[in-house]
Amino acid sequence: MKEYKIVFEPSGRSGLVSNGITVLDAAKQLGVGLESVCGGLGTCGKCLVQIEEGFFSKHNLHSSFEHLTAMTPAEATVMQRLGLSNSHRLACEARIMGEVLVTIPEASRPQKQVIRKNVTSTIMPVDPVIELYHIKLAPPQLGDRSEQERVLTTLQEVGLGGVKFAYPALLSLAKILRQGNWEITVTVWDKSLILRVQPGFCQQPLGLAVDIGSTTLAAYLCDLEAGAIVATASAMNPQVTYGDDIMSRISYVSEQPAGLARLHQVVIDAINDLAVQATAQVSRSVEDIVDIVLVGNSVMHHLLLNLDPSPLGVIPFTPTVGQAIDCFANDLGLRLNPGARAYVLPLEAGFVGADNVAVLLAESPHRQDAVTLIIDVGTNGEIVLGNTSRLLCTSAATGPALEGAQITHGMRAAPGAIERVRIDPQTLAVRFKVIGQDLWSDELDAWDIEARGICGSGILEAVAEMFTAGILESNGRFNKHLSSPRLVQRGRSRAFVIADATQSITGKPIIISQSDVRAIQLAKSAVYVGAKFLMQEFGVKSVDRIVLAGAFGSVLDAQRVMNIGMIPDCDLVNVHSVGNAAGKGACIALLNKAKRQESSELALWVEHINTSSKDEFQDEFVAALAMPHAVDPFPHVVLKQKGDK
Repeated sequence: MKEYKIVFEPSGRSGLVSNGITVLDAAKQLGVGLESVCGGLGTCGKCLVQIEEGFFSKHNLHSSFEHLTAMTPAEATVMQRLGLSNSHRLACEARIMGEVLVTIPEASRPQKQVIRKNVTSTIMPVDPVIELYHIKLAPPQLGDRSEQERVLTTLQEVGLGGVKFAYPALLSLAKILRQGNWEITVTVWDKSLILRVQPGFCQQPLGLAVDIGSTTLAAYLCDLEAGAIVATASAMNPQVTYGDDIMSRISYVSEQPAGLARLHQVVIDAINDLAVQATAQVSRSVEDIVDIVLVGNSVMHHLLLNLDPSPLGVIPFTPTVGQAIDCFANDLGLRLNPGARAYVLPLEAGFVGADNVAVLLAESPHRQDAVTLIIDVGTNGEIVLGNTSRLLCTSAATGPALEGAQITHGMRAAPGAIERVRIDPQTLAVRFKVIGQDLWSDELDAWDIEARGICGSGILEAVAEMFTAGILESNGRFNKHLSSPRLVQRGRSRAFVIADATQSITGKPIIISQSDVRAIQLAKSAVYVGAKFLMQEFGVKSVDRIVLAGAFGSVLDAQRVMNIGMIPDCDLVNVHSVGNAAGKGACIALLNKAKRQESSELALWVEHINTSSKDEFQDEFVAALAMPHAVDPFPHVVLKQKGDK
């Protein structure tokens, strides 16, 4: 029987399935979670999926609506009820007749992704660019020129001269004045522009800080007067459907005529959704958001602004725009208050973007004497080194492996994903912890574990544990002298079983293969070499402090990432995880207008080092593939001993 390739996003799971099989059965066959409340009868609409159209170089397939059977009457009824287009299908009804790329919407996924985008608290002066002015006017009289002039005159009397109205604030001015009986609250941006007029006395203006990561989005709703985060919301970046990493998204824009417009629109739609979610948590409306600050790496920055990122994909990697962007939010397509302002932090250079500028605001290495190394770990790693005297930065192409992509049983950080791994060096027994379970695997019955796969932190810990337990040699190859039921043959290479078939919800063991180990070696080498070149440029052989930032960095185990040589050797008491520093920096810029100016100064002051162009890059990269390193000393590396947990 003929077989066709099917790919499910955002999990990235793919495989060959038989001609005529339903999309729902294909999902089950590949271990992809998909809601189906009615048991496949085509009535509940919970297995709704979106079919992508076009050629996707990331997966090397041409997806088409025509590669599925025609819509059934049951589907047509559901689609009409939901008001959806033909690009959406019911997985239980649509049968596969050709290769196809299927996106599973958030609502159709049985398990929601766990997105760790928390920010650490900070104490700083609150001085937002947004201010509220409460004023009372006399009723209008014959001879008054206009309501606009009366408001401006009254504001001048309270010390705010030269201010102007943004057009959206004028649209309902007359109505609002009368609703408030001539008593109003005026929202003013930068002491120069009236964004909003409300009846009566109002307070707690809201702003939104958004961190646009390659894989995840995080939004922080802030009270601009109190300087507090009042709600948070997060989601997958929908652009992952079109490419796991920034280079594949650049390729998508270059290859698809409407590629740029599509990637721009999906991220704008996602931010709008986050704004709705965040304001709903505090019983407010998106119209209450009057200021938004956005950060992201250089490619995310360009896609947000609907700018072609293609120049970033070729030497000399020059961005179209580098300075901060200050505009109306609706210019970007953001559905907030009609007069809301948007501020996008500046880029540093090349692939070191606005998110890294936000990290500098959050961690302030330029205000410390200690030489600090900051590593924002993600699909595109960004590295900063320096102190009060000098700041250096670079980027590291870590690839999608640390997000669980391109790994044999890799998945994103969702319930059921193995996130922690421990291996007994004597028996090679494995204990692990999955997201959604409070207990470790050895504290649960096998059928209660329900492991679905392994996410980035779990993959990294597994490789680190395999190395320190002697399963892997320093070069990353499996130790051929070891034998264990957990060491199995996969093709011409070996693999190690983390969870056996009884512990897996798919009924198949979850393994770490030789190619998985290699992917981690490539990622960790990219990070280490980037850090080493910055240290050489700065003139130091060691650093005083290492900061692990980002959603992934917040869950990394410092000892284990050092054991495999992902970060330079350092006393562990000086290695800190700080959560989503980029999100924290975005909040700082939202709550303090002086920090916006500081961000522009920092972006110009920090020196970008293009490490990949150095003559010795290839030799250093190869040396860093070894665990922890082929040459460099790692006195703080700890190999596991009998009885270690």
